[in-house]
Amino acid sequence: MSRPLVRASDGVPFEDGPDRGRVLVFGADTGGRHSLMEYRVAPRDAADRTGRPDFGAHRHDDIEETFLVRSGTIRFLLGEEELDLTAGDLVRVPPGARHGYVNLSGEPVDLLVAFHPGGFETLFITHRTDQSPPPGPNGFVEEARRRFASVFED
Repeated sequence: MSRPLVRASDGVPFEDGPDRGRVLVFGADTGGRHSLMEYRVAPRDAADRTGRPDFGAHRHDDIEETFLVRSGTIRFLLGEEELDLTAGDLVRVPPGARHGYVNLSGEPVDLLVAFHPGGFETLFITHRTDQSPPPGPNGFVEEARRRFASVFED
């Protein structure tokens, strides 16, 4: 997919548990400068052991991410701040910034997610849950730690 035009039927679709996405631009196609994917976050009633929203908090020391909400409402964690983002809102997550999100809205949320530099998007393809046999439960996290200096909270 090294063409500069990505049509609606192009890209590489994947499933990530109840969520799904489509890689539009791979880092390999941009000389590693960036990558871009669509991501649909399914609604869930997610809480941690304390009853607070489970954002899946993490950070990537070697990656900057941007999240553009295309439709829906999502609760986003940036550092210690919780933000309710709606269609048209964009959040930039600098390298090393703690972040995460949870969809408590009851409806799917559509995001456009960019990684700078590119490469992280390949984990969604390698560890996609719609393959047979499905990947092991910790492969994504372990590879993110090893390749992208990612840290995931419990």
